[in-house]
Amino acid sequence: MYSFLEYEDAPEPVKKIYDDIFECLGNEGLVDYFKVLGHYNIIVLDVTWNMLKSILVEGELPRALKELVFIAVSNENNCSYCTDIHTAMCKFLNLNEGDIQKVLKKETNLNPKRVKLSIEFSRKMAINPGLIVELDHQTLLDAGLTKSQIFELMALVSLVNYSNTLAQGMMIDVDQKVVNLLNV
Repeated sequence: MYSFLEYEDAPEPVKKIYDDIFECLGNEGLVDYFKVLGHYNIIVLDVTWNMLKSILVEGELPRALKELVFIAVSNENNCSYCTDIHTAMCKFLNLNEGDIQKVLKKETNLNPKRVKLSIEFSRKMAINPGLIVELDHQTLLDAGLTKSQIFELMALVSLVNYSNTLAQGMMIDVDQKVVNLLNV
């Protein structure tokens, strides 16, 4: 339904954003999700990329944990596009395949404990943030997260929900290069 805007066809303002994506994520980072946004709405592309860059790529929490949270919440939201893209990113980052599968199967025997608790908190917040209580925060603090990291985790869950909504609304299939990485 929606067309992609490839790098070579993009106007300079879009190329500038694409270049930043390349710089942060490498050549594999310019996925169809960004190409659709680049084709139709540079403002949404710019805002979306800057949120992803600031919250997912940068920040205090380890990137590996954030990618696992991304697949846990995307899987919870039935967003196959984001689940597959970020599962591939986990593989690209050399995360343990067993841990990836545990997250996808909603198993609770993840280690270390702070990873397990962060993912459980994220799923709960994604489903209904009104169910989050002070004990949820205290559990994360007791596991070694700082209040700043908890805010980063909450922002990440919000970002995943936002990304899932866009991806599902765009109705795009997973990029072939991502499919190839998933099958490695």
